[in-house]
Amino acid sequence: MPHTREIPKEVWSDYLTLVSAIERDHRVRVQADGPDIGEQTVAASLPLVDIYVEEKGSNQGAIEVTVGRPGREIVHRILRPERVYTAENESGDIECLDIEDQDRVKTLIFFEPQMALEEALPQQP
Repeated sequence: MPHTREIPKEVWSDYLTLVSAIERDHRVRVQADGPDIGEQTVAASLPLVDIYVEEKGSNQGAIEVTVGRPGREIVHRILRPERVYTAENESGDIECLDIEDQDRVKTLIFFEPQMALEEALPQQP
């Protein structure tokens, strides 16, 4: 059963940097859901490149999610985030990140289950 917890705002940058480093290339589905936009898939089954908090400039405080392959990345930006939640399974693996903005739009980043190593390797006769 997943366990959900809120990430305190003062550690968003460090937490998202750590998640990005650990989960880089993990396949994710990015979905936006809000009262005015409904449920929209931003990206499906693409490798995670980066999730970070913009530290400077006019978008300071925004959270940027990048997925895809080099030269074919998709970038999704949450301009005014208010809350970040993580849902983890019993093993402590992240199943979903939920980033909510001031307009009540949720960006959900679903981490696809990793295939077991033995399933990924070809079977020897």
